[in-house]
Amino acid sequence: MNITRPAKVKAYIDGAVATGSAATLFKNPHIATIIFTNGTAAGVAIQSAIDLHTLTPTEGNHKAIFDRAYDGEIWLNDYSDLVETIANEPANRTTQDEAATNILLSYLKHQKLDYAPKGTPETPELKVKNVGTGKVDVEIINWVSYKPSKTTIIMVEVSTGAVISLVVDELMIELTVKGQIVIKTSIGKGRFSHFKGLKPGVKYAVYAFSQNGKTQISELSEPIFVKG
Repeated sequence: MNITRPAKVKAYIDGAVATGSAATLFKNPHIATIIFTNGTAAGVAIQSAIDLHTLTPTEGNHKAIFDRAYDGEIWLNDYSDLVETIANEPANRTTQDEAATNILLSYLKHQKLDYAPKGTPETPELKVKNVGTGKVDVEIINWVSYKPSKTTIIMVEVSTGAVISLVVDELMIELTVKGQIVIKTSIGKGRFSHFKGLKPGVKYAVYAFSQNGKTQISELSEPIFVKG
């Protein structure tokens, strides 16, 4: 059973913690010590799951390795959001090239700089998972080729009878009855989003679309269903 990906996730987390926590630009208080502590814990959890599977190679223990790797990827995504913000602060850079250099100091790799218009971005493909009472994780599974400036994810109670559409650059939501709608927007190539405060046991439809600027907008994704 292949565990290459979890091992690589752990190695990347370890490198990010060691490098970022020592870098003047990113170490505490710029990024709180607890963030790096959580990263270390995520790496330890992956290794512990691998070790347990080595001793007791059951299907459940094998799955647990990938669950812990998933947690680690969430940490890396959160860390990259913090790094990107700090690296691009005007006080820390003058040009895009300097921001790219800043990102390298965190152990992360910057995206290739592109000064030309990006064009219409790819429609996000989603995977959703209930991760607790009223909590749902949303993952963009076509993230390798997915390079928008912004992604918007919409969760709406199915019981509302909502009709959701994109009309040019406007998101239209028409409800039949009252119900909960939760919308989150992430900047850049964020792979994971976490929703909390949803109604437990209630069925939601999850949609998403991506943007490059105001008018370069993807198609609205097909709905994926999950319970809060």
